[in-house]
Amino acid sequence: MLYNLRDSAGETQQDVAEALNELGAQAGRALAITANQVSRWERGITRPSAFYRKLLAEHFAVSVAELGLTRPRLTGPQRADQTDAFAIRTDTEQPEMPRRVADSQQQWRATRRALNVHRVALAREAARLYDDHLRIGQTGLIAPPRWMPNAPLDLTDFGIALDSRTDEPTVIGTEDASAHTRPLASEERRYARYSQAIRDVDHPRLFENRLAWRLTGVDWDQADAALSFGTSTYFGMVDTAEALAHEMAAQHVTGAPGGISSASWRGLTFRRHLGDPFDLHRRALVSSTDTLTIRLDADGASFVLHNRSAGNVAVAGGMLHIMPAGVFQPSSILPTAQAADFDLWRNIMREYSEEFLGNAEHGGDGNPADYGTEPLASFEAARAAGRIRVYCLGVALDALTLYGELLTVAVFDGDTYDRLFADMVDHNDEGTVVKTGKVQPTSALPFTRHVLDELAHGGRLAPAAAGCLELAWQHRDTILGRN
Repeated sequence: MLYNLRDSAGETQQDVAEALNELGAQAGRALAITANQVSRWERGITRPSAFYRKLLAEHFAVSVAELGLTRPRLTGPQRADQTDAFAIRTDTEQPEMPRRVADSQQQWRATRRALNVHRVALAREAARLYDDHLRIGQTGLIAPPRWMPNAPLDLTDFGIALDSRTDEPTVIGTEDASAHTRPLASEERRYARYSQAIRDVDHPRLFENRLAWRLTGVDWDQADAALSFGTSTYFGMVDTAEALAHEMAAQHVTGAPGGISSASWRGLTFRRHLGDPFDLHRRALVSSTDTLTIRLDADGASFVLHNRSAGNVAVAGGMLHIMPAGVFQPSSILPTAQAADFDLWRNIMREYSEEFLGNAEHGGDGNPADYGTEPLASFEAARAAGRIRVYCLGVALDALTLYGELLTVAVFDGDTYDRLFADMVDHNDEGTVVKTGKVQPTSALPFTRHVLDELAHGGRLAPAAAGCLELAWQHRDTILGRN
């Protein structure tokens, strides 16, 4: 019903969120409702509080009951001759799921749980499926040498280009070769796409389809267009990437000590069907900008890590990751936003606003990001003044999912970092900030070989995080300005 009210009013989820925040302010309450919250209410993932229901009713000029968001009350036993229009009748309840379908979905969920527990180990084993020269150390990343520049490149040293003539991918995750990674939806059919199974069978708190840019070319010799992109969707990536990971987990997670068997192509029919993982035309390779954030002052360098909640996110759940990290995508579906947002630094800035400062995410269906407002304006000014230096370390694939990773590092002068992140949050929609120290807990982890080795051996560091940390250490003199 809430969706119908919004649709009839011709409003976006962002419009509703902003209207509710204004109504809350008029009532003396400082609210921070986001478009994502409205989306979750509409889909029944969460239920708005009584106060929020009152605001929604006021906004749409309906009664609270007409919102359709209240929980129905079960009536007591009824006599056969009694009729109650408000009773919930047992003969209208949904039929029980057939046993074979229930078992299929239960097994699928169990494999997905095992996948999230063992993602790091599975990525490292998946990397062993490919030739040695393609592996980036023991990180779980793979890349052809041509995708990795010889030295870190400042983002001002190369350009990116939009490829408007990109062909449709030939592998989209609906093929028979991937059918075994998708559970039964009914006795007659399986789910057609992996994203649909996640939506219905194991829905994380954050799971929405978005327009995203698809990597179509990497050529560091072309300074004006070193990276080229077409367009795709977030779910288009999930349908192939998570199916590949699910297949790997089903074949390689065991009950033996360590929990993982040695890498083998046995049973990996979808991975074989995909073929060359670096063929950027065969599938839609949506990529994430993974940014190692370093604070640098006279006392040394430190960085931050993010503990990603497996219950909140569909990808890289349960891992330790660098901050910020997010899909390279526009802030809105509006054409003007796409033109303004097609910029790596602007994508990174938005992620800083969301992950470090807890600001609302630009959910894709509302107003585009305004880079002249705070905190984005301050990020831009600090970089223009040379107080933030941002480098690209290369492009790689997570060997488990074959998901694209744009490996970057941002170095902040200490006082600039402290000013911009004075109100840094302890947790955000995707997880919590890692802190160490019992007496004075801090999110600042020393950027030292000892700390990096401890993290690498801890078994929870996401491949992209491991790759960024290792490459940044190799090139530390350059990125820390010691040359």
